[in-house]
Amino acid sequence: MILRDVGRRYGLRGPWVLRGLDLDLPAHTLVRIEGANGVGKSTLLRLLAGIDAPTEGRVTGRPRTAYVPERFPAALPFTATGYLVHMGRVHGLATAEAAARAEEWLARFGAAGHARTPLAELSKGTSQKVAVAQALLAEPDLLVLDEAWTGLDTVARDELDRAVAERVADGATVVFVDHDRSRLAGRADAAYRLEGRTLTVAAAVPPGDPGPAVRIEATGQASAALPSGLPGAPGVERDTRNPAAIRLTTTVAHSDPLLHALITARPPWHITGLSRLPASAAAAPGPDRRARPATPTRAAGSPVRGTSALMRCQAALLGRSQRWLAPLLLYAAVLGVGVQAGQPLLDSLGYAAAALLPVAAWLLRLCVTQEPPAARAVTAAAVGPSRAHCASLITGLGCALVLGAAGTGTVLLISEPVSTDHTVTVPLLSAALAGLLAAGCSALLGAAVGALCARPVLHRHGWSLGATVLGSLLALVTDGSPAKAAVTGLVSGSLTGTVRLPLLPVAAALAVAVAVAALTSRIATLRE
Repeated sequence: MILRDVGRRYGLRGPWVLRGLDLDLPAHTLVRIEGANGVGKSTLLRLLAGIDAPTEGRVTGRPRTAYVPERFPAALPFTATGYLVHMGRVHGLATAEAAARAEEWLARFGAAGHARTPLAELSKGTSQKVAVAQALLAEPDLLVLDEAWTGLDTVARDELDRAVAERVADGATVVFVDHDRSRLAGRADAAYRLEGRTLTVAAAVPPGDPGPAVRIEATGQASAALPSGLPGAPGVERDTRNPAAIRLTTTVAHSDPLLHALITARPPWHITGLSRLPASAAAAPGPDRRARPATPTRAAGSPVRGTSALMRCQAALLGRSQRWLAPLLLYAAVLGVGVQAGQPLLDSLGYAAAALLPVAAWLLRLCVTQEPPAARAVTAAAVGPSRAHCASLITGLGCALVLGAAGTGTVLLISEPVSTDHTVTVPLLSAALAGLLAAGCSALLGAAVGALCARPVLHRHGWSLGATVLGSLLALVTDGSPAKAAVTGLVSGSLTGTVRLPLLPVAAALAVAVAVAALTSRIATLRE
């Protein structure tokens, strides 16, 4: 990934947080970002993860990305495993594979006992383990860690150190910020200091005590060569009596990644012995990892699959939060008051369609705002802020369409298929189709209103709520509004018993909804 002349500021006239920033991030690289509090380290990491877009400059070559925020939210109605499986599917994994990896990473971080525990009941440290696990199970090509070690116990911190080494050994780029300067000391391929709104090369942090050394004995095919770029650049000794046998010496910190590299090599190496040695026997530092060729990584999931998985996650989040209950009760109450058994069918269908518009706007606002900011940043890094926002919009619209179909069906069951004066019989199938189209028209226009009255357009709750009420009212009463045209067509048709399909209003509402979705998705990339 390459950044050229990148700058970032918040607002059209806000002060620049970053300016004139150039950075190259090749594969097989561990990069440390340093800087004082408030200089923009988190802003830089959000740019690297693709959560925010630069105000100026270009970012090219961004690979599959996973992001770990500094503070992971507990306000998600999932269990630890449930959330990890959802995120695995968002990254393109099959459900079974996502579940297996979730179990593996929770076990590695010592959180297997909390797999079925709701996130809201987890401690801060265990929540952070879930946050780290969601990023690592995806095997990303770019791993961005913002104070990811904060809150972890000593064992989990060591495990994260090993996981970082494994990702770099597998060809990934890892960029991290940590308040402890000794974190991964001596292992980073590059270190930069953020000051004066740009990056400068930082002095290398000397490595600490490497600890005891580890000797690994392995055998392979006689003609097989060792994989290139082994973690820790181990010392290699060959058995002159057995060309297929080797002995590798490395430090404890690199032993797990080294074993992983040997076992997963093609052809694989068979481990025949493992023993600890004094620290002095550790191998000397090896060559620069940046010169190593990249190893194959798992292919990314398709965009359609990732978006579909994200919509399922959004729907599950809405369903389990029970925030859908209020708009559902409102719609049911309005229908209960305005639609009575035996009333003319087309009048009742028009009333039900009109009542759906503000409810659809409400559902859209719920879906767009239901994720806490840190969780939203994680999904935006996985699929991009534009796709994440679109998934929220589609989920909210889908809920509104389902509700509209249910309301239309209820009206068809209890209303009389006659004109307003009860003299003309109304064709039931045509009326049902017209009612569904009118409900769809109101749902689309309500979705557009809800999207314009929520983030990223409006962030303040008071302004957002007031704008939603006003926008819904205007969409129903303004001349030229597709929703008003569809509802008026049903009501006026009821006077003569004539069914008019609101095809043109539906097409206009669809065009408005698509335009608003494109606009708000674009804004989401700029000011998420």
